[in-house]
Amino acid sequence: MIRAMLLATALAVTSGVNATGMAADFGKTLDEADTTLVLTGAGTASYMIWDVYDAALYAPASAEQAAIMAAEVPMTLVLDYHRDVAVADIRKAAWKALDGQYDEASRDALRPKVETLHDAMSDVGDGDRYQLDWRPKMETGEGRLVLKLNGQTRFASDDAELARAYFGIWLGEPPLSGKLRQALLSRRD
Repeated sequence: MIRAMLLATALAVTSGVNATGMAADFGKTLDEADTTLVLTGAGTASYMIWDVYDAALYAPASAEQAAIMAAEVPMTLVLDYHRDVAVADIRKAAWKALDGQYDEASRDALRPKVETLHDAMSDVGDGDRYQLDWRPKMETGEGRLVLKLNGQTRFASDDAELARAYFGIWLGEPPLSGKLRQALLSRRD
């Protein structure tokens, strides 16, 4: 198994769709319940010579980039894995990004929420798919964050702060990978 594969400093990203080398076949739209989201962008996260996962981001067609990055709109992030990745390495990569985005007091307040989500995760391998769905409720400020592994719900929360933080791993400043963020926000037609 490739250790520490997802660390931000080692990620290289190739953007594109199947025609340009992505193994995953991401559709142009994603229909979940009563929400239709469109492919905002996709890319491949690689470590050295190995493709680790293909990623795709879906959001409403009319969503502004700033609203997506702030998790103010419904969205879905899909990660299709090509390699074995231990949940410990997923945690390391997540905290590497979050450590750069939050001051110590904010991280300490966020840590129990993020760790509860991480506790619901498991090691992944070739062919596994994590899907992170966020559906905000605009009137109340509450929403629904759902993490699925291969279509099975592993975690659910109404915490908007957790949704912003966890999507921020890929979309925040600084992100896990600037090139991957750019690919995810590239708005493919």
